[in-house]
Amino acid sequence: MMDDAGIFAEAARLARSGMRFALAGIVAASGSTPRSKARMLVRSDASTLGTIGGGIVESKVIVDALECMRLKKSRLARYDLDSCAGKDSVGMLCGGSMEVFIDVVPARRKLVIVGAGHVGQALAKLADFAGFGVSIVDERKDMASAERFPMAESLYCNENLVEALKGLPFDPEASIVIATHADDERALRALLVKPWSYLGMMGSRRKVLTLMDTLRGEGFSPDLLSKVRAPIGLDIEAETPEEIAISIIAEILADANQASGDHLAQRPRQ
Repeated sequence: MMDDAGIFAEAARLARSGMRFALAGIVAASGSTPRSKARMLVRSDASTLGTIGGGIVESKVIVDALECMRLKKSRLARYDLDSCAGKDSVGMLCGGSMEVFIDVVPARRKLVIVGAGHVGQALAKLADFAGFGVSIVDERKDMASAERFPMAESLYCNENLVEALKGLPFDPEASIVIATHADDERALRALLVKPWSYLGMMGSRRKVLTLMDTLRGEGFSPDLLSKVRAPIGLDIEAETPEEIAISIIAEILADANQASGDHLAQRPRQ
């Protein structure tokens, strides 16, 4: 049987790797139950480490942990170990009950920066500081280098930017920022058909409107194009690469957390 030290060691390894997982721990038990104190780690592929007693109740906890990971929310769950028709019943004959706290540790956020210029470099530094895993894409080897981007997990470089973009892994939870020196349009075309949770592009409002009209004329869905954040970032009158980076990261976080981005001081007082 796996002890807590082994479970926490695996949790630390997964956290360092930026992978999502959940820790399920019994916080209360009454009556007849398989275990009264135990922890179990549940990975995103449903594999586990440790046990909270096995059987039907453990299977139910695994299912609930996977759902919590999908929703990115921890929860306290109750399980009645009986065969009654109650919503917390798990169809067992023990007769006891358990409360299990399912603590979700989210995956590290991923940011792909297309463009290794001054804004891309400032954005990579800030994103790394904020806990993102950073990948860089550019067609210039001297720009997309480990020396300029020591924090990057991955560097994708090819003389043809579209070919470089083909190397990106399938990741529907990735955030992508387009900030190239000359290839924003080609990059956007290539990335629209990839999975992403956030896609933003730098550019003036006139440039963006013209490009969106062109893409609609080429058959790209208006609904898909409406999800692209362009011009990118929150309105803070940013001018320097560092200020622009702050504006962009703030928008990505607001989007990921489904937050308004409004001033906290303007929220109604409770």
